[in-house]
Amino acid sequence: MVGKLASTEVANRLNEWYDTIKRHEIEEATRLKSEVQQAIEEMEEDQNVLLYYNLIDSRYKQLIEQFDESKNILESVKEQTEHTETDQLLKYYYYFFCGLYEFYKRNYIKSIHSYRQAEKFLDDIPDEIEHAEFHLQLAYAYYGITQNYFSLSHAEKALDIYKQHDNYVSRQLSAKISIAANRFSLNQHECTILLYKEVVNTASKNNNTFLEIIGHFNLGVCYEYLDELELAKNSFETALDIDYPKDIKKDTYLAIKYMLARVLFRMDLIEEGREWLNQSKKLAEEINEQTYQTKISILQTIYLEPNEASLDNELGKLKKKKLWHDVSDLSAIAGRHFKKKEMFKMATKYLIEALKAKENLPSLQEEAERI
Repeated sequence: MVGKLASTEVANRLNEWYDTIKRHEIEEATRLKSEVQQAIEEMEEDQNVLLYYNLIDSRYKQLIEQFDESKNILESVKEQTEHTETDQLLKYYYYFFCGLYEFYKRNYIKSIHSYRQAEKFLDDIPDEIEHAEFHLQLAYAYYGITQNYFSLSHAEKALDIYKQHDNYVSRQLSAKISIAANRFSLNQHECTILLYKEVVNTASKNNNTFLEIIGHFNLGVCYEYLDELELAKNSFETALDIDYPKDIKKDTYLAIKYMLARVLFRMDLIEEGREWLNQSKKLAEEINEQTYQTKISILQTIYLEPNEASLDNELGKLKKKKLWHDVSDLSAIAGRHFKKKEMFKMATKYLIEALKAKENLPSLQEEAERI
């Protein structure tokens, strides 16, 4: 009879798998998943290692953007993690991965709450990289509620740690992207664009195709904000033209296609914009991305089927989610478009809406800190 694998050996394999996930090495993480699954089947009974496997699997599902499956795993281990004598590391992973899930669903306040729960166990984790990952993800969440100084502080902490580890170049670049996004929000436009260009060049040299795409996408977002619409269009098109398996990062391609449609509409290239909007709509429905479905409907009611009641209804959906940055952004786009069309009453209404939405942003910080 063949002996069972020692649970400590399987735990070491899980650590190796999680390291590839943290480095966002999708192909290697997928390969190791098969090996780990086989090892789990051959392992001696150990409930903690089995729980560890389920938690890392939920994180893997997030990496490949299978968010509903990640949620199902997290819900299945909730009772075991929260109400039994589980070690601190597993409690940390549970709350941290719950925070990641909420972030991916754009529930930024819930995300920050979960991260704060995870933080209670962070001091018990000696791994520097885990601390860096925590700070980077918290930076993303604070950026989501436009708390740029908080976000910038955490992103810089993450970068300082990643710089000490040569095999985490991709995470260094991710931290730089977060820093650049915050600097842009703080009106440091020129240095932001230079930083994104640096990310694109470094990613290209290191064959990190996905971060190269993200760099071009973020350059496009900057150019669109600065009304450099031709440059924005070129950046989004470049991001889409780079060879990469588009079935892996559908969430990312949705964002790029949506932004390209938006820029084309602003350039009065209505038919081209309609084509890309239809593509983004199809993708949003395919992955059940409800926030983008709402944002796509808003563009449709501004540029293709003007309808004040529908526009107000869709903006209301974003308000319910407290996505005040999106409300402000899209209301301003509506206001400027209606002004251009000499629909001055509606233009005034939505420009005021944009200002009101901005006034709600500081209150999100207070809510995020109430745990």
